[in-house]
Amino acid sequence: MISNELLEKFKRLYQEKYNITLSDEEATQMATDFLNLMKVLLRPKLKKIKNSQFIQEMNQI
Repeated sequence: MISNELLEKFKRLYQEKYNITLSDEEATQMATDFLNLMKVLLRPKLKKIKNSQFIQEMNQI
């Protein structure tokens, strides 16, 4: 689950970049999809990094 603070930040950045206002539901879905994609793309790199704070944070998402 994405925190309200990060969701609002995502919505603001999306609005600034694309001039489109997202609903909370749209923003949650898009942000979740983006984070899942990043997990897949970074998985090989993350296997090389053991016990880092980044891995711990990604596993909490």
